[in-house]
Amino acid sequence: MSDKGRVFKAHFTIIDNVHHCHLHEHFTTARRETESLQHFILRLLGFCLFAYRHDLVLCESKTKPQLDIFASTLYDDYELVIEVFNDNIDELTKIRNQSRVLYVITTTPLDAELARWLALHNSVEVIVVQSEAVAELERVLSRSMHWDVCVDSDEIAITANDTFIRSPITIHWP
Repeated sequence: MSDKGRVFKAHFTIIDNVHHCHLHEHFTTARRETESLQHFILRLLGFCLFAYRHDLVLCESKTKPQLDIFASTLYDDYELVIEVFNDNIDELTKIRNQSRVLYVITTTPLDAELARWLALHNSVEVIVVQSEAVAELERVLSRSMHWDVCVDSDEIAITANDTFIRSPITIHWP
């Protein structure tokens, strides 16, 4: 359970030029008790990148391990998992073994241990966002987030609280 200091109202307008859709997402979400702001921001960015899929679940607390973002099949198999890298390779390996498709989202520069693990598991996709952009989103974060997000094949741009933030992204789109 989260306290009011970690609860956020999200109002996202997402223009996805990769999947040719325009979305309006409104939901309440919470930052986990031990979750860093960077992890929380990356989780929200991962959601924005895949919002065209209407079957995403953002951080359901009853799953073990607690997945960041996922989509399940009708048989409760994990079809897609988007996980923020938190320096735990063993956890990523467990998640990889439970999911059909795994995306790991992280910031620049790419962690050396993660890079070695990705080389061994070439079926895992990586999403890389500039750490400066994430830091700027942390700076303008408010309890009521109003983000206008534009997703392109190699860039994400966000307008939040009169601040324009853009970052190149590295991603292999499905």
